[in-house]
Amino acid sequence: MKRAASILCLILMSALFLDETIAQEQYLGGTFSYAGTGIEYVRDVDSNTFVCCQLRLDTSSMFWSRMSNPGISASAIWNVVFAGFESRNGVPVDFYAGPGVSVGYGVDIFGPPGMFIGLKGRVGAECRFPRGISVSLSLSPLIGGHFKMMDGMVNMRLFKSGLYYGLMPEAGIRYNF
Repeated sequence: MKRAASILCLILMSALFLDETIAQEQYLGGTFSYAGTGIEYVRDVDSNTFVCCQLRLDTSSMFWSRMSNPGISASAIWNVVFAGFESRNGVPVDFYAGPGVSVGYGVDIFGPPGMFIGLKGRVGAECRFPRGISVSLSLSPLIGGHFKMMDGMVNMRLFKSGLYYGLMPEAGIRYNF
C-alpha cells in the first residue's frame, strides 16, 4: 500500500510540472562546418537560457586522409543569451555563450586515433524566424585530453584538434517542434 501511495504521489508531483515542461520550446536540426557535421537538439530552459545536445561526426581527419572513417563525439552545452536585438524585419537576433562537456573518439593533429574528453565552450549568434526555423553561426572550442594506446600504455595529451577546429565557424539550422 505504501508503495502504491508513493508512486501515486510521484505521478501527481510530476503532473504539477508537466505544463511548464510542455511549454518549453524545443528545436531539432543540424550543424555544419569544416570540422564535422552533427545533429543538434535544443531545449529552452527559460527566455534567456537554453540547453544544447549534439551528436557529431568529426570529418576533418578524413579530408587530410588521416582516417577512413569519421570520428564521433557527443556534447552537452548550457547556453545563456547575453544580448539581443530585433532586426528591421522583426526577427529576433540573440547572442549567446556557454560552457559544456564533450566526449568522443577521433584523431588528434599528427597522432593516432583515440578517445577524448574535455570542456567545450560555445559562443554564437542565432536568428529565430517566425515560421519555426532557427539559423545560427557559432564557434565551439574544446579544451581537453586525448587518450591513445602506445606501447601498451595509455598516453594522454592536449586535444589540439578540439581547440583548432573548434575555432572554425559552425553554421546551424533547426526547426521548432
